[in-house]
Amino acid sequence: MKSRILLSLLVFALALSACNLPSNVPATPTLTATTPSATQSLALATNTPAATALPTNTVPPPNTSTPTVPVAFPREVAVNCRLGPSTAWIVLSGLNVGASAQIVGKTADGGWWYIVDPFSSGRNCWVASSVTNTAGNLAGIPVAAAPNATVTEASVDVDPNTISVAGCTGPIQPIEITGAIETNGPVTVTWHFETEQGGSMSTQTTEFDTFGEQDFSVDYTPPLTAGSYWVRLVVTSPNNLQAEEEYTITCP
Repeated sequence: MKSRILLSLLVFALALSACNLPSNVPATPTLTATTPSATQSLALATNTPAATALPTNTVPPPNTSTPTVPVAFPREVAVNCRLGPSTAWIVLSGLNVGASAQIVGKTADGGWWYIVDPFSSGRNCWVASSVTNTAGNLAGIPVAAAPNATVTEASVDVDPNTISVAGCTGPIQPIEITGAIETNGPVTVTWHFETEQGGSMSTQTTEFDTFGEQDFSVDYTPPLTAGSYWVRLVVTSPNNLQAEEEYTITCP
């Protein structure tokens, strides 16, 4: 009986000694899964970007291509486009700054360009080369002839246009016939006055050094016969043109 009691005590003592083992004995390691934080990111392999050229202040080379169609454009300010190749010709149109027009001809000395009218493609006009620049191939531009100036307007007036002579007896006062001729350029004009009562007056020749109007007048004493009569200004060169007015003689 005693031996069983002693055995039980011995087993109990051994159990107590096992609970008091030293603390430095390594314990069985515990594996813990680590979850990456939200701020972590995986570094991915990337290709190194190619070097990009930085802009410089170097001006690119000018475009040296030559247009096939020759054109003219103003140098500084808008220029007049005239009927003929000089300032003695009337202005038809204009070439504005920023605009250009095709060159279709030139003067023999190159002083004027014959261009397509910028405002009316159905006609041409002249600009001075001294106030225009050009671009394109100028080699094949032909020499263009200047136009022939013409009389564009004629008018005639009579003063007074009513003559009153009591009883149609006694002297009659003269009337003044005034005519005006307008041209579009430098030209020589041949003209004369005509009256219904007196017929044609002497032929006159007038030089127009530039476009514009010139006036002419003559005193005329008609026959003293009551009635209404015409007076004409007749242009015969460089073109035919005439104007007509009436005067009246009364015998109260």
